[in-house]
Amino acid sequence: MSTEPNQVQTYFDLADVFMVVINQDELVVDVNKAGCKILGYAREEAVGKNWFDIFVPKTARENSKMVFQEMLKGALSHVHSEYPIMTREGKQVIINWHNVLAKNEMGRTVGVLSSGVDVTNLRKAEKTSKMSENRLQNTLDSMLEGCQIIDFDFRYVYLNDSAAKQARRRKEELLGRSMMEMFPGIDQTKMFSHLAYCLTSRVPYKMENEFTYPDGAKGWFELRIEPVPEGVLVFSIDITKRKETEAELGRYRQRLEDVLAERASEFAEINQKLTQEIDERRKSEEGLLLRAIILDNAREAIFLVNKKGDFVYSNEAATKNYGYSRDEFLNMNIRELLRPQEAAMIETQFRKVIEAGQLELETVHIRKDKSTIPVRVHHSLVKTLHGEFIVSVVRDLKNVRI
Repeated sequence: MSTEPNQVQTYFDLADVFMVVINQDELVVDVNKAGCKILGYAREEAVGKNWFDIFVPKTARENSKMVFQEMLKGALSHVHSEYPIMTREGKQVIINWHNVLAKNEMGRTVGVLSSGVDVTNLRKAEKTSKMSENRLQNTLDSMLEGCQIIDFDFRYVYLNDSAAKQARRRKEELLGRSMMEMFPGIDQTKMFSHLAYCLTSRVPYKMENEFTYPDGAKGWFELRIEPVPEGVLVFSIDITKRKETEAELGRYRQRLEDVLAERASEFAEINQKLTQEIDERRKSEEGLLLRAIILDNAREAIFLVNKKGDFVYSNEAATKNYGYSRDEFLNMNIRELLRPQEAAMIETQFRKVIEAGQLELETVHIRKDKSTIPVRVHHSLVKTLHGEFIVSVVRDLKNVRI
């Protein structure tokens, strides 16, 4: 050492930092008490040992030797470095070193004086913090929810992968750039005004926002804006598909309402027609019932027959005059009321009725009990929805009053 060796030695020994002197042959010349305590060796045990071979782990040996040799060559007069040393117990302790050249009284370099502090716990804490930061980063990047931090100048200072994807830009394009640079006109939107208010008032806000991209495409996002020390933290969820589905459902609902309104109108019209038809049918039935009552109260026998002569109706007077029930008449033909010679003429008579619309004649009818009665018959043609029929009104000539 250069001057005042006793003072230097005293300072060397009392220093509360690790101090070691290594000569040009890489041997330990001296080590102070703080250094001995960290190494776990007495001074006598350490002095004379090769510093790099004995006290430096293999993983750090090459780099630390290189710095040492560069200093000896005069390329560096002092340098900061950091590498671990190996204790007697085999434990590695990381030391942050300040290395200076050691010279003798003649000013000639004789080695290197290194002083350092134990930063093992600090580096472990930094490593743990880095690991936590990496885990947080990985967690944020794996989120489906977009996450971004906007500073007070509206610059992007952080984005996760989902936020970049939602913005349709790469992270590198956005980070450090302002929102106005990346999306011109965004400062005129409702969303921007809420974000600015959150930046100044420091209150959270939640909203649904329709975002227009530079190419004109649109997307919907649910936003949560939270104040943080750097500015605001914005969480975003892409709800575009949900909005499109809601819009489609709205259009479908409107179409359905239109169809229902149209159908309701049609149903009302149909119901009105049905009501009218029912009313008309009721009146018709009432009319038929009234006519049936009138026919049943007529004194003359009245028949309704088809073109073949089969009975389809007989009134009450017919059943009394001829002795047949109504059910019996429905299974009979008008020929059964005629004598054989007259029955053969019925077809000719019916043709005349059909051609002329009516026919009146006198003949003789046979009752169920085989008795005969002279009658005057008036045949009339009637047309109905069910076809053409002949109405025969029969008057008993024996009971005619003169």
